[in-house]
Amino acid sequence: MKNKLSFITGGLFMALSANSLAIDGIINFHGSIITQACEINGGQDVDVQLGTYSAAQFRSIGDKSPSIPFTLPLTNCPVATAEDPTVPQFRIWLEAPTVTDHPDLVQVTSAFDDDTIADGVGVKILDGQTKAVMQLNTLPEIIYKISKASMNVDLIAYYESYKAPTDIKAGPAEASVNVTLDYR
Repeated sequence: MKNKLSFITGGLFMALSANSLAIDGIINFHGSIITQACEINGGQDVDVQLGTYSAAQFRSIGDKSPSIPFTLPLTNCPVATAEDPTVPQFRIWLEAPTVTDHPDLVQVTSAFDDDTIADGVGVKILDGQTKAVMQLNTLPEIIYKISKASMNVDLIAYYESYKAPTDIKAGPAEASVNVTLDYR
C-alpha cells in the first residue's frame, strides 16, 4: 500500500510540476479563408510543349534550349469592391522535385522506364514580364495584383543543362509542377 501511495503521489507531483514550466512567449496565428479564388481557365492543367533538342546542343553547363512562352489563364479572380476596396493579390507557389544542388531547376521524369529518362538537364521557369526566375518549393517574391476577374499570368520555360556535355543523356524529359495561388 505504501508503494502504491508513493507511486500515485509521485505521478501527481510530476503532472503538476509540468505546468510550472516557464513560458517564454506565445505564437499567434492570423489569416483568413476566402470564398472566391482564381481558377485556371479550361481546367487545372496547362500543357507546355518544350520541344525536342539534341543533347549536343548543350555545349556547357548552363546552356539553355529556346525559351517557350506560355500563359496561366485565370478566371473568377476576386476583385476589389466598394464593400472591400482592398486590391487582392497573389503569389504563385510552384512545387516540384528539383535537381540536387539546383533548387531552381525542375527535375525531369518520364512516364516510361527510369533508364530512359534524359539526364543533365532540368526545366527552368521564369516570370514572363520581369524575366525573374520563379522560385520552387518556397513562397516567391513576385506578387501579382488582381485588377479584373479574368487575367493571364505570362511565364517562360526552357531546358537548362546542369552537367558537362559529355554527361548529358538523351531521353524523355518531362516534368510536372503543382501550382498554388497564395493570397498573402
